[in-house]
Amino acid sequence: MSIKAKIAAGAATLTIVGGGLGMAGTLTASAATPSCSTDCGQLFSQKYETHYVVDVYQAKARAGQPVILFQTSNSDPAEDLTFSGLGSVDSFYRSHRHLVSPQFDHAFGGEEAFEIEYAPYGLNSNFCLSTPGQTARADDNITLQSCGATAGSIFAADSEHSVRDFRSEGNEDVPLVSGATTQFSNPLVLNYPAGNPTDMPRPVLNVQQENTYSNGTVFDNQEWGYRQGVIK
Repeated sequence: MSIKAKIAAGAATLTIVGGGLGMAGTLTASAATPSCSTDCGQLFSQKYETHYVVDVYQAKARAGQPVILFQTSNSDPAEDLTFSGLGSVDSFYRSHRHLVSPQFDHAFGGEEAFEIEYAPYGLNSNFCLSTPGQTARADDNITLQSCGATAGSIFAADSEHSVRDFRSEGNEDVPLVSGATTQFSNPLVLNYPAGNPTDMPRPVLNVQQENTYSNGTVFDNQEWGYRQGVIK
């Protein structure tokens, strides 16, 4: 069962506020499918902008199901995701010490923690985007796993490395640090691997060390934006 707090009456959405992920705003448009309505949003990589969004492969709600990027659609339940803010990493750590590590809290305590749950047609699946275990290694795939079962289902926004993006709520994209990382100077972050979304077999999202260009900006395949409602 998810450890997330329910968003009251669909009145809030995940957005980027001051370089971090938080809860703000009111939803007025439908999301990936009309059934998901105000509860859902779509996550996209800066590399492919809003042309492709995070998608559960073959729309199957089961442990181990791969997570990919797929062409944006307003009728594809595989793109229905709900985002639940868990407060700051520090407050989350204090109430869930068995999940994230004290080192993770020390490094990212002031950042926002959250879960990303698969919710086809707006129905909670109790499966979240996650690495497979309590600790993660580079190249670990992102698949569906039981929400709240391990640190792998927790993410933190790396607001220090946010970048401007008018397509994203709050006009910023951020790297998403895995709660299962054991590396903190170059943490493991949500990553789109080599290849293209149209390749076969589909490239599966994974975690990799956070990488930066010479100007200090994080690679565009590790910067993530969120969009409520229909992406056009």
